[in-house]
Amino acid sequence: MVLTYSLFELKRILKSPALLLFVVSLPIALVLIVGMIVYQSVQTELEDVSLIVLDEDRTFETNTLIQQLENDETLAEHVEFLRKDGVIEDYVDQQNVAAIIRVPDGFTSQLRSGVNEPIDVYLNERQPFASQLGYLLLKSGQDYITAAQSGVNTVNHYIGSQLSDDDRRDFVQQMTVHFTLLTLDRNRLFVEHNLTEINTLSWEQQAYVGVVSLLYVLTIFFFNFLFKPKAWHGIEERLTIIRLTQWKRSVSEFIVLFSLSIFYIIIFALIIPNIILELNLFLILVQWGIIAAIYCLLYLLLDRLIKVPAFTLLAFSFISIGSLFISGLVLPNAFLPEWAQSSVAYIMNQSFFTIINEGNIPVIEWLVMGVVVVLLLLLLWLTTRRDEALT
Repeated sequence: MVLTYSLFELKRILKSPALLLFVVSLPIALVLIVGMIVYQSVQTELEDVSLIVLDEDRTFETNTLIQQLENDETLAEHVEFLRKDGVIEDYVDQQNVAAIIRVPDGFTSQLRSGVNEPIDVYLNERQPFASQLGYLLLKSGQDYITAAQSGVNTVNHYIGSQLSDDDRRDFVQQMTVHFTLLTLDRNRLFVEHNLTEINTLSWEQQAYVGVVSLLYVLTIFFFNFLFKPKAWHGIEERLTIIRLTQWKRSVSEFIVLFSLSIFYIIIFALIIPNIILELNLFLILVQWGIIAAIYCLLYLLLDRLIKVPAFTLLAFSFISIGSLFISGLVLPNAFLPEWAQSSVAYIMNQSFFTIINEGNIPVIEWLVMGVVVVLLLLLLWLTTRRDEALT
């Protein structure tokens, strides 16, 4: 009965090839249009990223630190540091400035004594992309300064205590500059460490995962939006007569959605991307298959719980697209909040990293994702059994 009804549904869908082609092409067109708009906005905003620096400490160390940032080849291509005088209020209304950095008076003396004096950073909300770039830059710089301070404190502890006050002051200044320059040698660090060494997808890999997953979810959305209203029209009484229960209907709908998902994945997630990326086709197919099972079951569960097609699609769009962002499939790791990076959802990103860069089976990640599939399937079963009991 389940197989018969599934074949009936597949035949009904295939009888409208033009509508099916529209369902597949519409998400691609939307992503291309939105992508071009975002790309143009980001490109224009990031052409000249300006950061104002207010150095109230005015010491040799802070001057050296700012010079190192200004002369860094990697940063110089995208970021311009503008040294200014005055107070924060003089520059908060400047629209062409991504961020304002204020080095407080006494920063160097506090650093020498082992205390982290915070540097005030004001981000310009009118330039979200440029200010976010400045934020990530300064956040990474915080780690470099912390490493420099650790080096200074270690050397000062073992050697500085044996020197006189004047010699000790000069020695600490030299060590501060030495460790600051050493830890801020960004070009060298970029050469020695690539993204695959820190469990992060490259931009090319992230684009592949993000675009395919977003296109897939949008395709599921439009497919159910256009084909679902016709599913029960005129045949509801017949289904009741032949005792096709809610659970059997759910299983049949899952078979149909999952079958179309696999066909979609083979074309858009395997054949086309494999021209650019070298992929393990079997592992990547299993990975996308598990993800497809999760979203198909999620839609069916929401459909059984809400029962109103419009509200079902609305809830599915919010939950599915939101989960794509939280799981790291759309946004890279660096743009996610800390709670998202350590959440269960982020295992989707890490499983792709294991498959693409290491060529291994992500056993733990697949087990967790399998538990999610079983949980959704159990909830769907309980929901359908409840509906059957009520009727």
